[in-house]
Amino acid sequence: VSEVLSQKFPPFDHQSVIIGPFEDESKRDVDMLIELMLEFHAWSTARPVYASETTAEALEKEIHDIIETENEQGRSTVSLPPPQTIVDKTRQRLIEFVERIKIALAALTRF
Repeated sequence: VSEVLSQKFPPFDHQSVIIGPFEDESKRDVDMLIELMLEFHAWSTARPVYASETTAEALEKEIHDIIETENEQGRSTVSLPPPQTIVDKTRQRLIEFVERIKIALAALTRF
């Protein structure tokens, strides 16, 4: 018994057994949370745009279908304009912008 008691035990290396693995696991958790937050932010930022575009397209299609049905039944007072392309819409917005600039310049030159 005294032989066993007189033997020196190696010191307990708490750094490599407890602290090191805990810090590694904590770093992995932080990295995972940061990645999750970035992905969620990207999703939440893109989602409203996608949802509003999808909803707008669905509503436009539904309105188009209703007007088309009314035209077939002879009850519609609305004539359906041809669908505009992005180029047509951009051209129309540019024309409206130029008109507003002309009106603003005319108003400024009167004074």
